[in-house]
Amino acid sequence: MAHTFIASSTASEALLVGCVSLRTAGVYFIMITLAFAQMAYYAVISLRLLGGDDGLNLPRRSTLGFGIDAKSDTIFYYVALAALAIVLGLFLRLINGPLGRALQGIRDNEARMEAIGFPTVRIKLAGFVIAGAAAGLGGALLANLNGLVSPSLMHWTQSGSLMITVILGGAGHPLGGLIGACVLVVLEEILREYTIHWQLGVGAVLLAIVLFAEHSLANLMRRGPAS
Repeated sequence: MAHTFIASSTASEALLVGCVSLRTAGVYFIMITLAFAQMAYYAVISLRLLGGDDGLNLPRRSTLGFGIDAKSDTIFYYVALAALAIVLGLFLRLINGPLGRALQGIRDNEARMEAIGFPTVRIKLAGFVIAGAAAGLGGALLANLNGLVSPSLMHWTQSGSLMITVILGGAGHPLGGLIGACVLVVLEEILREYTIHWQLGVGAVLLAIVLFAEHSLANLMRRGPAS
């Protein structure tokens, strides 16, 4: 299946990038991963084989197997929904497993985890590769939805949009990314009906959430209206 191949290829790329970037932390980690993304972006737009600035048109949607015909938008929707549910389920199991608990310990106090014998760099690299595989699967589904692989998806602004979804939903919350993505999409659709400067409204909402909702919607929902 093409989706599996793309996810494994993205995981391989994440392994290479992670080996370099995970030896940094904080803003340095953010900058070096953005630098890798920009390098890939300019490499892709310079290749005629991949369509350059125009991207690469897909002649048809990928074959899914099991007798599933993804040509129908309705069937493709349920395939994407099933993929989301499976990935979220696997991530929830991972969080409560040994690797997930080790990653949470590194997040809270990396120096202590390293002092008691955990190979922190290798553990972070494993998490990085898993995240890369999930991102590759999402990218494959998006390319099939649009019928186009666009180099704009590798631009640093796309990374900014993903960061906004995580901040909105709640970094560190198992469903934070999903909550943030849903809210951001709905917010964009509503604001576009009223103004072409909808990004300003999104920024205002993001600022309000950071200031008044304990930094995320997940924290606001956890606290509840009575608190």
